[in-house]
Amino acid sequence: MALNLRARPATPDEDARWDELVESTGRPHLLQSRAWADVKRPGGWQSRRIVVERKGDVLGVAQVLLREIALGQRYAYAPRGPLVREPAHVGEVSLAIARSLASARAAAFLFDPELQEDHRVTDSLRRAGCLPGRFPVQPRRTLVLDISRDPEALLGEMRKKTRQYVRKAERDGVDTEESDDVGAFYEVQRTVASRVGFGIHDRAYFEALWRTLAPMGRAHLFFARFGGKRVAALLALRWGSQAWEMFGGPTGEHAETRPFYLLKWRAILRLRQLGVRSYDMWGLAESGKDDDPLSGVENFKLGFGGEPRTYVGAWEAPVREALFFLWRFASRVLPTAS
Repeated sequence: MALNLRARPATPDEDARWDELVESTGRPHLLQSRAWADVKRPGGWQSRRIVVERKGDVLGVAQVLLREIALGQRYAYAPRGPLVREPAHVGEVSLAIARSLASARAAAFLFDPELQEDHRVTDSLRRAGCLPGRFPVQPRRTLVLDISRDPEALLGEMRKKTRQYVRKAERDGVDTEESDDVGAFYEVQRTVASRVGFGIHDRAYFEALWRTLAPMGRAHLFFARFGGKRVAALLALRWGSQAWEMFGGPTGEHAETRPFYLLKWRAILRLRQLGVRSYDMWGLAESGKDDDPLSGVENFKLGFGGEPRTYVGAWEAPVREALFFLWRFASRVLPTAS
């Protein structure tokens, strides 16, 4: 049954208290916060904040990021949105948002809500005419730890080998520290990326992220040292009782001391001290199979315990029906601004 929804720009008052609206959905995510739009702005992204309602009742909200791509079109993306009160409404809410973007010259609307995979959610999306996205940006599978329990209980949930490696790092003299040295973090990230072969954001991106989020208490940077040298780094983002381990890794130096095991454990303890109860390790192997390129990363993370989660993933909604399938075809060869 059609819900007859109306998608409209947030009013000035709603825009000013956007984070309160995000929290009121019961499903807040940092990537839907005002501050995240500020992080993305130096990279050429503009933002629109949209409220979807039915007869005056708010059913969902979304912060949509827009960026020029090609042929006069723009890329529209709601990271970890839209935020909906009722998951079964996500399809119609997303379609209403997409339709409201016609004046923004958006070719299509890409979104990846943090809703667990469920036939009621995917049925809602398909009924609304949405199609699975071909440019996933955020991880579809992840691992979430409940860190509200005491440290001994958390240690007890770890795999035996993981617990042993944490203690080995302590015995071998690995030190950890909380820091604000974004430049050093970027250099560690470059080393990690070179070692494992993945791309990273440039230094300006991390500087903008830190400059925006750290003064709000929403970004926390940790290092592991051995022999006075930084051998691992971890950057976690926080909002309320939730934290996301967005970036990090070991350089590979002194790997025998297992520095990243201890660093992750110490970061979890620090964030728990700050009131975090849900810690998202931000990504598992996409397929979950042993031959997946990220199976080793997944195995490492699973050693800490927690609950694996699979979300519905990325989807696209048509802004204009006539252009949607043209976009789907053309975007196979045109670069996107993900």
